[in-house]
Amino acid sequence: MEKKNPIGMRIGESTFCAGYLIFALVAGLVFLGGTGKFDKLCAIMILLLGGGDAFHLIPRILVNIRGEAEKDTFWLGLGNLVSSVTMTIFYGILIYVIQELKGQGAVPKWVETAVWILVFVRILLCLLPQNRWFSSDKDPNWGLIRNVPFLVIGLLTVGYLFACGETLMAVLVIVSFACYMGVVLCVAKKPMMGMLMIPKTICYIWIVCLLLGRR
Repeated sequence: MEKKNPIGMRIGESTFCAGYLIFALVAGLVFLGGTGKFDKLCAIMILLLGGGDAFHLIPRILVNIRGEAEKDTFWLGLGNLVSSVTMTIFYGILIYVIQELKGQGAVPKWVETAVWILVFVRILLCLLPQNRWFSSDKDPNWGLIRNVPFLVIGLLTVGYLFACGETLMAVLVIVSFACYMGVVLCVAKKPMMGMLMIPKTICYIWIVCLLLGRR
């Protein structure tokens, strides 16, 4: 029999997840109410991120409420698939958000092209059956394969942010990727490493707050 997480951990995780989803929804709607291109891009980016994350966070919240042992289910697998796709597109849109924010002309063509090719490759890899999203028997090597283009997207994004003078945002992206890759590399052997998703999510919240402050 699988061991249930302590009730305090389940309550804390559920509260954090619900708070994050509410924050993403409210922030997205705030930007949606704007009239400029910057606001519209931010709204699409944030609502896409929050909406995708809802696919896997809401099932986790329900598992915690029911007091079930953590296990792979269809909805958790679907949620991880959807959020992997939406998180990838998030970074594709972020470079245009920064372009509008800084008003420094177009994103370098090679950066734009490279990012969107990698976005397409990453999404294609996520959709392949080898990922076994709906099975508990996952191949950890395949988890690494699909994240290689995602990591390169992160490196390109960080480089562009530093070039635009957005140092804090660049650092937040670095931390979020470090936490994410820590989970990818270690969670199979050390499930508690999954807690790194909390600081990763906090980095996203911080990025959104920075954008809200620059409207």
